Amino acid sequence: MRLLLALAVVGDHVLPPFPWLRLTTGVMAVEVFFVVSGFYMQMVLSQRYASAGAFYLSRAFRIFPTYWLVAALAFALWPVNDFREIASLGWQPAILVFASSILIFLQDTLLFLGVDRGELFVTANFHSTAPQLSSYLVVRPSWTLALELYFYLMAPFLARLSSFRLGAIAPILTGARLAAYSVGLDHDPWYYRFFPFELPLFVLGMLSFRLFNQIETLPLSKPRAVALVAIASLIVLGQYFVLNVPEQYGFVAAAMAAAVVPVAFAAFKDVSIDRFVGDLSFPIYLVHFPVIQFLSNNYVVVVATSLLVSCLIVVGLERPLNRLRHRLAGENRAKKQPIPAITAEAAFELANTADQKS
Repeated sequence: MRLLLALAVVGDHVLPPFPWLRLTTGVMAVEVFFVVSGFYMQMVLSQRYASAGAFYLSRAFRIFPTYWLVAALAFALWPVNDFREIASLGWQPAILVFASSILIFLQDTLLFLGVDRGELFVTANFHSTAPQLSSYLVVRPSWTLALELYFYLMAPFLARLSSFRLGAIAPILTGARLAAYSVGLDHDPWYYRFFPFELPLFVLGMLSFRLFNQIETLPLSKPRAVALVAIASLIVLGQYFVLNVPEQYGFVAAAMAAAVVPVAFAAFKDVSIDRFVGDLSFPIYLVHFPVIQFLSNNYVVVVATSLLVSCLIVVGLERPLNRLRHRLAGENRAKKQPIPAITAEAAFELANTADQKS
């Protein structure tokens, strides 16, 4: 499912040779990713980590090495003139661009800022500014990683909330989103890049894991045919929204993924090939844009090159680092037993499986 989402994002940046390959918009795929992320973070936090610090360390090992490798490759291919353009923006914008490109944090902030005579200013529509600061990001789609990192910072605390309190976050912030729409903030970047408006999707993902604990013993929770039907239904729903609903309301379809993810996980969590395919989704998401930017915008070339490079990253970088972060998590778990945020008899084994997939 995660690989399908990554390919959907690729299809949003490069038109596939066949229209039916475009399963949904990149916007909706990104928002479904947030739901999936919430599901896995609730799972691993339920039993795996002894402290928030152990969780943060593991997430850092998961995100930063792969990002830095792809950023370094993209950085090496950048034209010299682009660096000169960044330097000419002024010292404040230049420092923000370079610092956020290294740290990931604040990359999303670039989407709410413009630059005028070397000074930064807040704008409600970055598309109306010239130059656009976000266009200078080394890995353009990585602004979503900034939102993911904000989710991770909050996740250990959200995981300890009762389902009622956690669930209350979603309607409150969704109401704030709709209120913003009513006053004209219904365009990019507000409808899928503003962190408070995307947090409900992450929360729904966390709640979907809690739902998983309730349905995993049901007879219809594990058959793969049921899971495939659920995934296909989500794709059809996504297609309907693409064709008939304004893009700013795509979050509704993304929210529906919270009901599909538990079923898909129950059916495929023990399939080793599914784990490897899922591992490819993160590097593909990062690699595809530099491939488009510097090598080719042909869909087949982009997908093939991204898959090849991503396989090398998974085997040569991520798998060794995963073994290291699992050992670190094991040491932390041995020192102190974690306080489970939810009750589930099989949570420990599920958390191990989920962290390998995440």
